[in-house]
Amino acid sequence: MSGKTILWVSCGAATLGALAFVFGQRIVSGKSEPPAQRILLRAEAGKFNGSNPTLEVRRGVPVEITVRNDEPGGIPHDFALVGLDLKTPKALQPGEPATLRFTPSRPGEFAYTCTLHPGLMDGRLVVRP
Repeated sequence: MSGKTILWVSCGAATLGALAFVFGQRIVSGKSEPPAQRILLRAEAGKFNGSNPTLEVRRGVPVEITVRNDEPGGIPHDFALVGLDLKTPKALQPGEPATLRFTPSRPGEFAYTCTLHPGLMDGRLVVRP
């Protein structure tokens, strides 16, 4: 290969890397990964986000659920997605966050809960096709 060819190949690779960085996507075999669906749940006053809302996500699209314990008074909370075998690694103390990352592979409805306060902090995650 000539020096000019190597220079052009290097410039092309650098340009692709810069574009991937700018657009926040990974380029793998010509495919880009869709941006993650991000959800923030605040555990406070015995509820998630005040009302234990129904969470809706899309099948095949990455999901990031960040749970933050905003409960005053030292009350711990956790978060579990029943049927998807996902749970915060430990009980969260006030002010402490945890993020669960997954890509739903099948549509359906799944329960979520704080296993330390079942019946108070329960909701649904709906995975749309």
